[in-house]
Amino acid sequence: MLGKFSDNLQNFKIIYVAPIKALCSERHEDWKNKFTVHGLKCIEITGDSEVLDYVSLITDYQLIITTPEKWDSLTKKCQEFKYQMYMVKLFLIDEVHLINDGIRGATLETIVSRIKLIPKIRPKINDFTLRFIAVSATVTNVEDIAKWLTNDQNDSAHYLKSSEDERPVKLQKIVLGYNYKTSSFKFDFDLTYKLKPLIRQYSNGRPTLIFCSTRKSVEFTCSILVKDITISLSDDKQRCINEFSKEINNKKMKEMFKFGIGFHHAGMSIKERSVVENLFCNGCLNILIATSTLAMGVNLPAHLVIIKSTEYYSFNGYKEYNECQILQMVGRAGRPQFDSTATAIIMTKTSMKV
Repeated sequence: MLGKFSDNLQNFKIIYVAPIKALCSERHEDWKNKFTVHGLKCIEITGDSEVLDYVSLITDYQLIITTPEKWDSLTKKCQEFKYQMYMVKLFLIDEVHLINDGIRGATLETIVSRIKLIPKIRPKINDFTLRFIAVSATVTNVEDIAKWLTNDQNDSAHYLKSSEDERPVKLQKIVLGYNYKTSSFKFDFDLTYKLKPLIRQYSNGRPTLIFCSTRKSVEFTCSILVKDITISLSDDKQRCINEFSKEINNKKMKEMFKFGIGFHHAGMSIKERSVVENLFCNGCLNILIATSTLAMGVNLPAHLVIIKSTEYYSFNGYKEYNECQILQMVGRAGRPQFDSTATAIIMTKTSMKV
């Protein structure tokens, strides 16, 4: 895109959509540094953005990072946004498997269908048409996604598949079944006390990421592991933790940090989540307990990933994670820059073990 439009940067737009605000923030931080030097201005527009007049603001930017819901609300303003829409030349869809979500999938389908209309209602410019790029680590029917994104039925979209053998870090998957005699809530509670031996056996002292189904389960698991596991931290790590701790006021979090353990969920402030992410990335925290939404959000890979229970509470009952959600969490195992192998452990009921 830069090669084609370097002499006319003001006359095109690149749209990047991702389902999680944290993922948008991560891309913005990365891309604004990479592309500003090439004259490409980057802006993040999500529910956290405090802007009143988006249309006027977007005029000055070429790379727009947003969520499906935010882009949907913007493009519904047809008359105000019409000219900006015509300037879109590249549309990037991250985590495209969101299309399968019963609630949010319809929004992604809507914005893609709306943007696909552009080549039909505007003339081609230098034989260049609107281009889509969609990526996912877990979508199984990639052929169907490609067909859906195709504009010209005589020239279908190209698609690429990567097999497990192409994974840069070889992954060992372990499924452990446990007897289930009480409620799903009590089962999840009991699994917390089975984490210690698993961490000792498989972590090899390297970073461990534990996924829990609820915020309450995250904080409870964290409080138990602080008592059960002793992690020795070097002086450098302690100093790093002390520096980052100054940026937040959450006393519970600060206390957990002293033990090399942290937690992460949507109920925390943006600053608190950022501090936890930085400490884990820097190796100051050996164990991070998080809700499953982190699997689709920030890139925080670990040597060992543990999924504590394959059920989550939704509305008025427990439901099983679907295959896509499990693969997202399992996919966090393995750090290409540090590991040659990684381990993912799935803790579930014996009746659900395949």
